[in-house]
Amino acid sequence: PQLRTQLLNFDIRNKMAEHGEPYDGMMCLCTMEDITVEDGNYVEYQCHPSLKWKPCLYERAVVEKLLEEQFTAFVDRVKKTDCQAELRRLLATGPPIWVEDKHALPLDDGDTHVVQLWFASDKEERSAKLKGAVEGDERKALWDDLKLFIIEEGKEEGDEEKDANGAKEEKST
Repeated sequence: PQLRTQLLNFDIRNKMAEHGEPYDGMMCLCTMEDITVEDGNYVEYQCHPSLKWKPCLYERAVVEKLLEEQFTAFVDRVKKTDCQAELRRLLATGPPIWVEDKHALPLDDGDTHVVQLWFASDKEERSAKLKGAVEGDERKALWDDLKLFIIEEGKEEGDEEKDANGAKEEKST
């Protein structure tokens, strides 16, 4: 409730300006560091297709780390997970293209992704595309390759059969 009120006040204060300033007491959800003009760590993000600018709830260093690592972390996680349910969840939407975080970069209804970022420290807008991310046919090919990690039916070689009580069953020959 308090965060929602602060974000609403931010929207009202910045309705006439394209970019704003952090609200009083703004803190990074990841590092718990203050987000201030003086610290130069305030970030805004632009949602697509509304093109509305909103305050990011992470400080600049965290956003830069996400931009740098989020795509490769996704691919690594797909390749290394041993949980088929997690694998299916990861692959449901495919490899990420744009920076995302449902807590620090929430989207309004109708918006699909973050398209731009603005760092107050240099007052520059920049793409929210993840380092290494691919689009179009290249993304589809990668997605298809990653889907090969899903086990569709049955068990992998080496999986042991168990009875209803969890005991190993003898294989009859």
